[in-house]
Amino acid sequence: PLYIVDGLFNDNINFLNPEDIESMEILKDPSSLAIFGVRGANGVIIITTKKGKSGSVKINYSGNVSVSTKRNKVDVMNGDEYRDYITNAPNTTEGMLNALNLFPNVSTDWQDEVLRTAISTDHNISAYGSVKEFMPYRVSFGYTDQNGILKTSNFQRYTGSVSLTPSFFQDHLNVNLNGKGVYIKNRFADTGALGSAVSFDPTKP
Repeated sequence: PLYIVDGLFNDNINFLNPEDIESMEILKDPSSLAIFGVRGANGVIIITTKKGKSGSVKINYSGNVSVSTKRNKVDVMNGDEYRDYITNAPNTTEGMLNALNLFPNVSTDWQDEVLRTAISTDHNISAYGSVKEFMPYRVSFGYTDQNGILKTSNFQRYTGSVSLTPSFFQDHLNVNLNGKGVYIKNRFADTGALGSAVSFDPTKP
């Protein structure tokens, strides 16, 4: 879809902190195509962000913590079961037995080695008010740290925004000034580790 944030066209809204959104309106009927042309063919999402308000300074904070864990695992042999299977297999060679017994007391669950219980946090703080009634302002900062259950998977996002909405000439001239910034650091874990963990030798450390 086409995103319109405070009157400006955007191809995506990754730069936008959800806590900064005041309202969203979705246009998906033929009128969106008539108004915005081909760019609006897939629908239009109009987003208005929060602005400052007249009055004394107010500070808001919101945060959350989430925990993610695997639902289940693939049922595979442990070390002792695998040793018994190889030892009693008809095609087992002496070399295979020697390799099997390098670590006689080891039983490694490789799924546990690559997966984890992941804790993620999200923090948002904002302040708004006005300077001498004619200059409402709002500033905000957000930090997201999201971990995946596959080890090394991590997403971090820092967002900041400044909004000034001054009015002049007894409210005959209203100005909206918005500045937004985002820094994203994304580490994608090697998902091939999941398949390897299911098939890897459980008798190795």
